[in-house]
Amino acid sequence: MACSTTKELSILVQEPSPVTITNQIKTIGIIDATKPYLEKRKKKGGLASIAAQDEKWLGIHGTEASMEGLFDALLKDQRFENVLMIQHANIAQSLSDTQLNADTWQEIASLCDEIGVDAIFALAYFEVDTKLKVKKTSFQQTDLLRMQEESEGKQITMETLIENGWRIFDPKNRILLDEIITNDELVTSSSGNDVVDAFENMENRRRDALRLSKNTGKTYGQRLLPTERILKRTYFAKGNDRLIKSDRLIQEGKINLAIQELSPLVLDADTNLGSKASYNLAVLKEYQGNLDMALQWAEKSIDIKSKAFNTDYLKSLQRRITKNVLVQQQFQEVGFLE
Repeated sequence: MACSTTKELSILVQEPSPVTITNQIKTIGIIDATKPYLEKRKKKGGLASIAAQDEKWLGIHGTEASMEGLFDALLKDQRFENVLMIQHANIAQSLSDTQLNADTWQEIASLCDEIGVDAIFALAYFEVDTKLKVKKTSFQQTDLLRMQEESEGKQITMETLIENGWRIFDPKNRILLDEIITNDELVTSSSGNDVVDAFENMENRRRDALRLSKNTGKTYGQRLLPTERILKRTYFAKGNDRLIKSDRLIQEGKINLAIQELSPLVLDADTNLGSKASYNLAVLKEYQGNLDMALQWAEKSIDIKSKAFNTDYLKSLQRRITKNVLVQQQFQEVGFLE
């Protein structure tokens, strides 16, 4: 379809969650299954020491913040009657193993029975990698007489990549319901007399790192919910007076009037025009949320004259209808979220 004869219509659509939680899962246990922090940097001086110190702190407190964020998100999900933090479980580090054998699954089931949960959400992986850049700089500081003076010093920039690996265990069916690694980046800069001084002047870095980690956990909890996205659909805006007028009505938000304007074209002797009008009607019905009618008009467009634009649209619409069934099921299970 030539760009000069078409325009786009934005449709807000619901996408199903990639994770299916059955209605048999009512209670959740959250566990830290990450491996103990290991010093990766052997050099203990200068930049290496600062990076190692930063990574160690984030490795400890970042995991706590991520789990807290997930905990808060799951508490708002009304599918779950109870959400628990599991502390000091012997099985914890086995939950991050690549392969889960029968013994591990049995331990998971035993743990769930012991604490009374139906599934386990595990932070199975938490990795921090910090890169530092240093350059000379000048900055203002206050002298003993409380006067501002310009000093030569160092500017340090810390770029930190934080990777979180999440897993959901269903002990009854012995399956992983979900497994994903997410990536976030934190970049902070500060100046000081030297590198150590510049690092100490990063007053808000740790606060920002904890906020980022907590948001990561919250975002993962929201992964269990349907999401919204903008879908772009193309429609015909030129080629006939009615197409032009209907386009104007669409731009004004008068969708029902646009539908009325297009309807007579369906029976036009020009099959190209009738097919395009039917296609436009399908798109407008989809915009209104009437997917059944959209499907009927898409099929009508193909019946009149099959073209790539309507056959491709029909396939896309059918995929969306299938997803929409799952979306409705998930909303029914989730209920109202605060």
